[in-house]
Amino acid sequence: QVLSRKLYKSDSWNGETADSNVRIVAVDLQEMAPIEGVVLVQGDITSPATVARVLGEFRQGDTDRLADLVVCDGAPDVTGMHDLDEYIQAQLLLS
Repeated sequence: QVLSRKLYKSDSWNGETADSNVRIVAVDLQEMAPIEGVVLVQGDITSPATVARVLGEFRQGDTDRLADLVVCDGAPDVTGMHDLDEYIQAQLLLS
């Protein structure tokens, strides 16, 4: 929500206006409450289908267009087995 306010909406109190070309896509495993100006995708970021959907939202017919900024707060569940946790974290980062 903070990003959508900063990037998508105009800030009339300080005279700044946001870029009208901003596209925000949020991805989560869980269902999310609607956020004005944000495309919500419920899915696993490690899934090729979710990646394709997110890229499709950004590209909108322009196959060369990519995201300018990616913010991620994703974290895997910790199992307590260091090697497995490290592997899962690395896979999440690759996503």
